[in-house]
Amino acid sequence: MVRYLLVAVLLLMGFSTKANELQNFDQFIQNFYDQFSQRKLKQVSEQFFHPDAQFVFGDHIMVPGSPKEIESVFQSIMESLEKDDYQKSSIQNISTNYTGNKYVVAKIYFDRLKRNGEKLDSMCSVYSAVRLEGNWKILTWLPSKPEKPDSCF
Repeated sequence: MVRYLLVAVLLLMGFSTKANELQNFDQFIQNFYDQFSQRKLKQVSEQFFHPDAQFVFGDHIMVPGSPKEIESVFQSIMESLEKDDYQKSSIQNISTNYTGNKYVVAKIYFDRLKRNGEKLDSMCSVYSAVRLEGNWKILTWLPSKPEKPDSCF
C-alpha cells in the first residue's frame, strides 16, 4: 500500500512540475508582450530571445545572430506599428504544446490596440522556446494573421 501511495505522490509531483513549467512559460511570454508594449526593446532582445533565434515572416527567414540585431528588427517593427497609432498588445489566448521539461511550442493569439483603446488588429504568433540554465529563450518566431475572427487556426 505504501508503494502505491509513493508512486501516486511521485506522479502528482511530475504533473505539478510540468504544470509549473507551463505556468512559468505563460508568465514568460506575458512578460515579453508587456516589455515589448513598453518599448523596452533592448531588454526584449537580450532577455527573451536566443541570439540565434529564427524569425520566419512568410517566405522571409531571418537569423539576426545577436541581441543588437534582434533589437534592430524590433525597432523596425515598432516604428511601423507606431505609424498606425499602436499602443500595446494584449494576449487573448496562449495554447502550448509542451515537449519534455525544457521545450515548448506555443501559439499566441493577441490583439494590438491603438492609443485611443480601439483595436488595431489581431495577430497570431507561434514560438518555440527552450529552457536554458533555468530561463526560457525563444528559438523561433512565426507571426501570421489569424484565419478566424477569434483564433489563429
